[in-house]
Amino acid sequence: MIILAFISGIVLWTFLEYILHRFLGHVHKGKNFFKAEHSQHHAKFNYFAPAYKKTFAGLVVMALLFLVIQMFLSASITLAFLLGLMGMYLLYEVTHYRFHIRKPVAKPFILLRKHHFYHHFHNPRVNHGVTSRFWDRIFGTFVAVEKVRIPRNMAMRWLLKDEEVKPDYKPHFHLVGKS
Repeated sequence: MIILAFISGIVLWTFLEYILHRFLGHVHKGKNFFKAEHSQHHAKFNYFAPAYKKTFAGLVVMALLFLVIQMFLSASITLAFLLGLMGMYLLYEVTHYRFHIRKPVAKPFILLRKHHFYHHFHNPRVNHGVTSRFWDRIFGTFVAVEKVRIPRNMAMRWLLKDEEVKPDYKPHFHLVGKS
């Protein structure tokens, strides 16, 4: 039961990632903390909300979830669930940061980057997942991506050599705009 709770936390995070990004980051018309930070991230591709804000929000959510879930399940099951949820959230944060700042560790991870960068540079109404494309497929917001056009002024350093796309990345990314 503890392993199932842990896995449930992981799966729930991928769903929350999609829902928060799509609805609080893009669909919601009013102001909210998430949308304000997310709008800056879209405007400045290498901007990320400060760690202290994310840590505070994560701790508050985790404490509230612990109190609520523990009313129905044991403390060990609740902790396993929250460990899966928060562990996946941390993995999401590291993954998202690396997509923008560091070169891919392995070629298969380019697929998720293309998914994410299509959202950034082509159409913010689709491809909301960062760690997974699953929920985009379920909710009809998935767009398959062959090649991502990246504005030259927003190109990530890991992508370039001598102001052009590195040969390894040319099948996946193309620069647009003045050089």
